[in-house]
Amino acid sequence: MLGNDNERNSSGAIGIGAMIVFIALILVAAVASAVIIQTAEKLQQNAQSTGDDTQAEIAGKISVIDVFVTDGGNTYLEFVLVFQLAPGSGSVLDTAINWQPFCLDAGGAFDQDDGNFDDDVISNMDTSAASAATAATALTAGNKYFITIGGTAALAGCEPGVVNAGNVAAPPTNEGTIDMYIHVQGGGTTYTQLDVSGTLADGTSIL
Repeated sequence: MLGNDNERNSSGAIGIGAMIVFIALILVAAVASAVIIQTAEKLQQNAQSTGDDTQAEIAGKISVIDVFVTDGGNTYLEFVLVFQLAPGSGSVLDTAINWQPFCLDAGGAFDQDDGNFDDDVISNMDTSAASAATAATALTAGNKYFITIGGTAALAGCEPGVVNAGNVAAPPTNEGTIDMYIHVQGGGTTYTQLDVSGTLADGTSIL
C-alpha cells in the first residue's frame, strides 16, 4: 500500500508540474502576442502617417511649366509664371499658395521678398477664365494657369531687371539668378532657379 501511495504522489506531482509549465507557456504566448499586435499597430500607424505626408508633399504642390519676363515699363520688374497643380492634387485655394524669392540685388546685397497668389490675377489657360485679385479662387488639377508676379505685389530687389543690371555691371555683383520657392499651405514646396543673366526682352524665358 505504501508503494502505491508513493506512485500516486509522484504522478500527482508530475501532473501539477506539467500544468504549471502549460500555464506558463500560455502566459508567455499571450504576452508575445500582445507585443506583436502592438508593434504591428504602431508600424501601420507610422506607415499611414508617412503615406499621408508623402502624398501631401508630392501631390499638394505646384508644378512650374515656364517663367518669362514681361516688360513693366522697359525695366522688366515683373515675370509671368505658368504653372499647374501636381498630378493627384485636389483643389487648392490661391490664398493657400505663397511665393518667396531670394537673390543678390543690383548692388550685390542679399534680398528676399514674399507674396501670395491671391495678390494678383490668375488666368486659366484652358478656360480663359481669370480670377479677381484678393478674391479666393479654387485651382484644380489638370488646368494650366498663369500669374504675373511683381504686378500688384512688388518683388523689391529681386525683380528680374534689377538682378540683371547687377549681373551685366562691370564687374558683376551677382550671378544673375533668382531662387524662387512656392509654398502650398498643408502641401509641398516647389523650388526653381530663374536665370536673368542674359539679355532681357519681353517674353524671354528665364526658367
